[in-house]
Amino acid sequence: MVMVLAPCRRGPARGLLVDVARQCNAQLPDVAAAVVAAWEGEPLSRLMRRALRHALRRLYAEDRGCDAPTVG
Repeated sequence: MVMVLAPCRRGPARGLLVDVARQCNAQLPDVAAAVVAAWEGEPLSRLMRRALRHALRRLYAEDRGCDAPTVG
């Protein structure tokens, strides 16, 4: 589901969920279930929304190469 919504490959999608789980001190299956429930209309907790927002920003920054080392 994250792969479709982000969009990204399997590895970054899993990394995003792991990142959110770490930030929320939650288990990965609980985060995945919360994301699916949100898709079905159940609101995410404020903490999880914030963690997801931060994880998505990191994912997009990495995708744009913002974290890539500069070659000089």
